Amino acid sequence: MTRHRLEIFSDSVFAIVLTLLVLDLRVPSARGLAGLLEIAPALLVHAATFFIVGVLWMVHHGGFATVSEVTSRTLRWNLVALFWVTLLPFTAKNAAAHPLEPLGASMMAASCGAYLISIMAVRLSAHSTIDDNPRMRSWRNHRIFLILSLTLADFLCAALSWLTPWAGYAASLITVAVMLLLPSPSEVEARMGGKPAEGAAAPT
Repeated sequence: MTRHRLEIFSDSVFAIVLTLLVLDLRVPSARGLAGLLEIAPALLVHAATFFIVGVLWMVHHGGFATVSEVTSRTLRWNLVALFWVTLLPFTAKNAAAHPLEPLGASMMAASCGAYLISIMAVRLSAHSTIDDNPRMRSWRNHRIFLILSLTLADFLCAALSWLTPWAGYAASLITVAVMLLLPSPSEVEARMGGKPAEGAAAPT
C-alpha cells in the first residue's frame, strides 16, 4: 500500500469518528434557556472531543508529511492508532451522560495516550526523509521523549480519573493542546535546510 492510500483510509476513519460525535447530540426536551442548560454538558463534551479528534487528525497528517516509504508494520500500527480514535465517540457519549463519573474521563485520557504511543510506532516503522538527516534525527529523538512523557502523563491521569474525573479531562485537553502548538516535522525540516514544508502539516 502506498502512503497516499494509507492517508486516504486514515482520513476516512477520522471523518466517520467526527460524524459519530455529532450523531450523539440529542434535541432537549425543554425549550429556551432550560433546553440549553439541559444539553450544556453534552455540548461541552462534544466541543472538547471534536477538538481532540481534530488535533489527532492533524498529528496523523503531520506524521506522514515526511514519510517516503511505508512497510507492513506501518499498516498494522496505523490500524492500532486508529482503533484508539474510534473509541472517542463512546467515551464522549459516556462523559456527556455522566460527566462526573470516572469511566468516560479515564477512557478519554487513556485513548489519547495510547494513540500517541501508537502513532509514534507508525512513524518509526516507516522511512522518512528525517531519518536521512543527522540534524533532524536529533530533533526526532527529542520529540520521541516528549511524546513518551505525554503518554505517561495521560496514563497516570487516566488512573487518577477514578479519584477525580477532572484529571482525565485535563490530561486529554492539555495533551492535544501541546501537540497543536508544536511545529510540524516538515516545518522543522524546512528550517533545518531539508525539504520545503508540505502545506499546513501538523506535528507528530
